[in-house]
Amino acid sequence: MNKRLRVVPLAGLALVFSSLACSQESADTAIRNRVKQYEAAYNAGDADAVATIYAVDGTHTYVFGVTHRGRVEIANGLKAQFAGPIKGTRMTITPLHIRLLSSDIAVEEASFSVSGLKDASGTALPPANGFCLAVYQKDGGQWFVAAVQCMVPPPASQP
Repeated sequence: MNKRLRVVPLAGLALVFSSLACSQESADTAIRNRVKQYEAAYNAGDADAVATIYAVDGTHTYVFGVTHRGRVEIANGLKAQFAGPIKGTRMTITPLHIRLLSSDIAVEEASFSVSGLKDASGTALPPANGFCLAVYQKDGGQWFVAAVQCMVPPPASQP
């Protein structure tokens, strides 16, 4: 009887830890799938599809310092960008680390590369490579971007 009383709490702890591991795994998979959706929508020039990945009140601060707040502003801002300076560009995003902070909040660190950039005269520019930090929130069983901030590190100084 005494042995059984010791086994039951241990089994309960094992169940808690396994469910936490499953939560992390499913959050990781779901967020990686969201990243793929973002890439596909961006590369198709579909601002509305990109915006649906964000929470209704989500924000995105771009490498050039502009912040769009909310899905409508994100979509409208991207439409202007897709018609102008980033028209025809391609983006790849590589999630580097996804950390579950709670059952409905996660943080993603990612690297990105944007190719196909051109200057005002139409001359091709090298790809822009940088990093983003994104906060995701789970709502109605789906993960949405609550906030993203991106940056391009300055070039390394030459000796």
